[in-house]
Amino acid sequence: MALLLVIFGWQRMALGQPDDFNDGNDTEWVRFGLDSAGLPPANYSFPDDGFGGKAYRIATPAPPVTNAGPARAFSYRTNLYDNFYVAVDVLTWDNTLNQAFGFLVRASNIVLGQTTGYILNYDPNQQAGGRGQFQINRVTAEAPEDPESGSTTANISLDPNHRYRFVMIGAASTLTGQIYDFSDLSTPLVTISADDTFYPSGVLGLFNFSRVGAADYTNPNTGKADVTFDNFYASTAAPGSVAFPGTPHPIPDMPQVVNRMPAPRVNFYPYTNGIGFTATTLTTNAINTSAIKLYLNGADVSSGLLTSGTASNVDVVFNGLAPNLAYDARIVLADFSGRTSTNEFTFDTFEEGYFDSPGVKIIEAEDYNYDGGQYQDDPPPSGLNSAGQQVNGNGVGPGYYDLNGISGIDYFDYSTSFGSGATAEYRTTDFVGTQAGSTEIANAGVINDTIRGKYALLDLPEYEVRGTEGGEWLNYTRVFSNASYHVYLREACRAAQAVYLDRVTNDPTQTNQTTEGLGAFNVPSSAMLIDYRYVPLTDTNGNAVLLNLSGTNTLRLTFGGQQTNATKNTMALNYLLFAPVTAPQVALESSSDLAAVFSTDNAAAVDTANKTISVPPNGNVRFYRIRASAPPALTITNVRIVGANLVMSYQ
Repeated sequence: MALLLVIFGWQRMALGQPDDFNDGNDTEWVRFGLDSAGLPPANYSFPDDGFGGKAYRIATPAPPVTNAGPARAFSYRTNLYDNFYVAVDVLTWDNTLNQAFGFLVRASNIVLGQTTGYILNYDPNQQAGGRGQFQINRVTAEAPEDPESGSTTANISLDPNHRYRFVMIGAASTLTGQIYDFSDLSTPLVTISADDTFYPSGVLGLFNFSRVGAADYTNPNTGKADVTFDNFYASTAAPGSVAFPGTPHPIPDMPQVVNRMPAPRVNFYPYTNGIGFTATTLTTNAINTSAIKLYLNGADVSSGLLTSGTASNVDVVFNGLAPNLAYDARIVLADFSGRTSTNEFTFDTFEEGYFDSPGVKIIEAEDYNYDGGQYQDDPPPSGLNSAGQQVNGNGVGPGYYDLNGISGIDYFDYSTSFGSGATAEYRTTDFVGTQAGSTEIANAGVINDTIRGKYALLDLPEYEVRGTEGGEWLNYTRVFSNASYHVYLREACRAAQAVYLDRVTNDPTQTNQTTEGLGAFNVPSSAMLIDYRYVPLTDTNGNAVLLNLSGTNTLRLTFGGQQTNATKNTMALNYLLFAPVTAPQVALESSSDLAAVFSTDNAAAVDTANKTISVPPNGNVRFYRIRASAPPALTITNVRIVGANLVMSYQ
């Protein structure tokens, strides 16, 4: 089959080369694909982008014959680049396809079977079960190769329901790739970097490519590629309008958050530092300061925001954080034309010293029962230090290192090899996977969770449970104070799934144990197995469980769902945190005007046992809110008239 050469004129680029596709065409682009060999072309269309404009969809069908290779398409601008900055939004893609998509840069000799350059791409199905991978590769004669610096990949699973922004930077021989979740343009989800000197210049563009084997090249269902891009931007250098590691919002004049503190997923963040950020449009377009909103764990705390600065660069501070809490935060910004953007992130204000305070219980995920229901209450850290020397544990001292659990009594695991198919680093003769971090980014070494002080003091890593599957379980026997607890699971995850906490109700030293459910950890995807967070124990309605425990209890973690590829080996569990809760002092505040000052209503009767508040109405319009002396925030859930009183229920 003849290969047709695409001839195009080279020209030096102007500074900044954007295309938002809102004009509904790609007339400034060159399309290249299997149609250059007489085969059916890719379909280029311009669907709505969700912001009132248009996007750029490249849907590449499976070829009718195999001798031209798999389905693929490349769309590029004709400007020649050496150093470059290129960015694009990825709106949607077919997550079921084994495909790759992203940038082809410094490309030249653009001919079927001959194209050279570099690619930065995401593969949603690099491994079975929807395990994705982010890559930088050299391309020679259309074949991918490792760059001179070696394999450059990151194991990451993107959510097809989210919008992402891909960024690639070329500075001489150094190539850097980043992925941002559109809900947080202040910090990339992942950054990878490679060095290679083969191709110093070429054009920049967008591509998709089917990764199926030759037997499926022509399969019309699996041998295709399909992705939708938007807001392409290319320049000779990175824009200077946003400080590293952030990236500008792709829509001009759009409000966005920059210079935010804390960073996403930060652990042990001092609550006294508060939250700080700049609300900016990166232009003279003004921010609507009255529309700036901050939500913490679903509660609107915007009344506590302090603002300063200019109309288009508003500095915002919030000083109302509480200690020893896990936070889901959301910032909403708007300009005066009504355009809005959100910035979402998680962090916690736990203090390491709090973990050792009376009443708090920490259970390390890898410290499950051994020898048929045996346990140690509050065991010391154990394991191998960086010199390979054993610290505590089996044969040396207290600690769970290298103790043997009994399958069906202490744990259940589908694996038939020690360590659940990976290196068994902590419980070396158990089928459960117990490791210290992982190499999710090539050439970055082992990446672990925050090393707590008591482990650092002994030169020990944070061991974790890995390689889990739906239906597996682990038992933990511990002694609890007579207290009520909020429970958190410290984990990282690449596929959303539920983990259940149960109590063993019969003899935990025997088989055929029975359990009662206590709640579930509804673990969201954090995209990578190195992005850790706390997930609260909740009931079936999503409300935080207040768990009452006293004396010796055997608790069980059960991994939910079926034994499927979708969740297999997609989670790392570090520890369980049982945080004792003191019932807060509750007061009712009222005001005659929603915007006026609220004061304590001394006529109110508070029943903390039944979570109700009764107050006699005064015959006028009245607004009410409740105040608690300690977290979590309380919410009025029901208002009704009972006899002569107004009765409110809260939770």
